[in-house]
Amino acid sequence: MKIFGIIVASLLGLVVITFIGWGVRALMLAPRTINKSFETVEGVIDKTLTANNAIYNYEWFKQQVEDIKAIEQKIEIAILARESFKVEAGDRKDWTFEDKTESARLGAISQGLQSQYKDMVATYNARSKMANRNIFQSGVIPSTIEVGSSFLR
Repeated sequence: MKIFGIIVASLLGLVVITFIGWGVRALMLAPRTINKSFETVEGVIDKTLTANNAIYNYEWFKQQVEDIKAIEQKIEIAILARESFKVEAGDRKDWTFEDKTESARLGAISQGLQSQYKDMVATYNARSKMANRNIFQSGVIPSTIEVGSSFLR
């Protein structure tokens, strides 16, 4: 019976020590959270405010604006090419198989460019809204771009 008592007392001791450990961990959670928050902020600042990162982000925004201008012009050219083809090909009921194929090809080019344009604008706007990137915008370029706004002309 004495051995049984020692085993039970040992198990109870382990349970008590476990609960004390959990209590200490719970008490240390708030200071640990605050400490990790500071470490995270410091890490973001250290990685964001480097010369290479600043130059990269600034140049990315400038390049993206020019790329968006270029694709807007490509879209206009594709639309004009399709409209010009329709005028030159005449009434659709008189089109040959090749005419219909060419019309579909020109339409696909236009749609593809428009999809690419929307993706580029979405990427630009998303990066523009990121706190660690928008600090590199110069004020010369727009903070956001609306699809179809044609602000770039």
